[in-house]
Amino acid sequence: MKKMLPFIFIILFPYYIVFLISSLFNQYLMKYIFQNNFYLGLLSLCIFWFIAFISAIILCVNNFANKMDVIEATKIIMIIKIIQIPAYLFIFVAGVMCLFTIFTVGISFVLLILDGASIILSGLIGVFVVRRCYADRILTNTEMVIHSILQFVFCLDVVSAIIVFRKVKTKNII
Repeated sequence: MKKMLPFIFIILFPYYIVFLISSLFNQYLMKYIFQNNFYLGLLSLCIFWFIAFISAIILCVNNFANKMDVIEATKIIMIIKIIQIPAYLFIFVAGVMCLFTIFTVGISFVLLILDGASIILSGLIGVFVVRRCYADRILTNTEMVIHSILQFVFCLDVVSAIIVFRKVKTKNII
């Protein structure tokens, strides 16, 4: 658990989006947490993303400097992507539901942008982990390019993280 602590903002960002969506429909949350001001919630979301982005950059630099074991790095990125699945599903369902009326179509586009911001955080770390696997000669150049692209594709990022983890694990066992 201690190893996951630096990743906490990256892990929790999609859940913070879910919390913000939930607060829009809950008067108690909106009144006592955001003082009935949506822009305060949006500002807190931007600050949360900025902190998560800074921690992602720091973790990428540490990974690039070989301060983290490659097995540990691939395991962490796989866990991050798996933990975020429920939040992405909730955001996706909320976005689809908002497409049903003309008045809430804009919310769907905002949720799409927020999903993209969240995928950038985990994808950035994923690319550096894939690059590290390439530097350790675990992945070929073609595999590195494919898995780097897949780190930013919704749903396929989880599959890619699992494949890279399994490949690293089997390479280090042999």
